[in-house]
Amino acid sequence: MTCKPFIFMAIMALPSAADAQCRTANTGATCITVPQRERPDTERTLGPAPVEIGTVLPRGRYTMVMNAKWYGLPPAKDGWVYFRVEDDVYRVDYETRVVLERATSEAAANWP
Repeated sequence: MTCKPFIFMAIMALPSAADAQCRTANTGATCITVPQRERPDTERTLGPAPVEIGTVLPRGRYTMVMNAKWYGLPPAKDGWVYFRVEDDVYRVDYETRVVLERATSEAAANWP
């Protein structure tokens, strides 16, 4: 059959896995690997908490996290919202500003 040589040549023309890793190699550009920040996959290492559970956050001092989904956090519900306190994220009652829970370990790797 004349079809078999065509299929063989088509397969040989496909890029190998190594070639697929660097798409600009054939242009003469150098390919690099971006280093990844080392962080445990299962749990984020947390230091001491900047505020305790039950603390009332003063109005205007801390910022509310507006795009929880972007940071990998579950959607806010049942009257609580997320607040940033230093480098941590907390679930806070929206009306009373009482800290309910520390949620930093639930945030994705793009949380500052």
